[in-house]
Amino acid sequence: MRSVEQDPLQGALVRSLPAPSRTYRRGRVCTTKGCGARLSIYNPARFCWQHEPMHAYSVRAPRRRRVAA
Repeated sequence: MRSVEQDPLQGALVRSLPAPSRTYRRGRVCTTKGCGARLSIYNPARFCWQHEPMHAYSVRAPRRRRVAA
């Protein structure tokens, strides 16, 4: 029979769960006239993906380091 000293166990620390995703009212519909697309409870917008106005998005990526020449 093996003892704990011979075969140690490993584990992980107990952490709290992350905050739940924000949700919005069920049954919402795209506000574009004639569009009946039902919006996801996780979509904060008033429009579906087809009618959402164009946005300028910022890419959040780490900058590359410049290499000295």
